[in-house]
Amino acid sequence: MSDQIAKLTAALAKSERRRVAEQASMSETVQQIKKQVMNLACRPTTSALDDTDDESDDDDYVDLTP
Repeated sequence: MSDQIAKLTAALAKSERRRVAEQASMSETVQQIKKQVMNLACRPTTSALDDTDDESDDDDYVDLTP
């Protein structure tokens, strides 16, 4: 009986270490994603080119290819 308790205790400890490691890895990934999102948010946006021609806007768009 005590051998079984020792095995279960060791398995539980191993499982807990694995959970903590996975949580740390996930936390690091979340921080990297947050950093990337903030970098994207700080980038200047590119504005559309000025449409200064006197023609209609029909030529400003590309039709779908068949």
